[in-house]
Amino acid sequence: MDKYSIEQQIAELKQKPQLNRRERRYLAKLESKLHPQKEGILPNLKSIATKFIFVLAAVVIIGGIIWYIKTRSNLPPIDLSGHIEKNPPAHIMDTEMNELIQKHMLEHADGKGKPGILIQYNCKKYRCEKDLVEKLKTLVKKYPDNVYLAPANYDGKIILTRLGQRQILSSFDEQQIVDFIVNK
Repeated sequence: MDKYSIEQQIAELKQKPQLNRRERRYLAKLESKLHPQKEGILPNLKSIATKFIFVLAAVVIIGGIIWYIKTRSNLPPIDLSGHIEKNPPAHIMDTEMNELIQKHMLEHADGKGKPGILIQYNCKKYRCEKDLVEKLKTLVKKYPDNVYLAPANYDGKIILTRLGQRQILSSFDEQQIVDFIVNK
């Protein structure tokens, strides 16, 4: 096909009020024959640069999200939102307490009593004294009605929590813990 016949076919197709799918594809094919893309390095560079910018933006966004998640504090809840009406199996636990159950305990201990107080310790991320857990267990046994003890994976060696309050201790301090429990 020569250039003149291609132009003539394009003109005929463009005069039609509406083209079907096959005619639109054929028109595009004719136009690409009439005006072939310029070959060279510039169109490829633009394409490569555009793809690079999109990939770079995606990497920056994903990296930012990961950085935010890793650097934000991981602390136990101090509110009731989303809690479930379920009690922990014991006041002194050897496994982590579900956050939704923690929230319920902050509302009322054992599902009926006064607001609960949670003492949680993290000996995975922090170096704990050999007798830390035993000291905490002994202390919690003095307040069996609304005080709970459980290991945790939060950012803090010893974390005391009650509704609307949180205190983080870097070492065992019985007086501070007792003050947190008895003072409202």
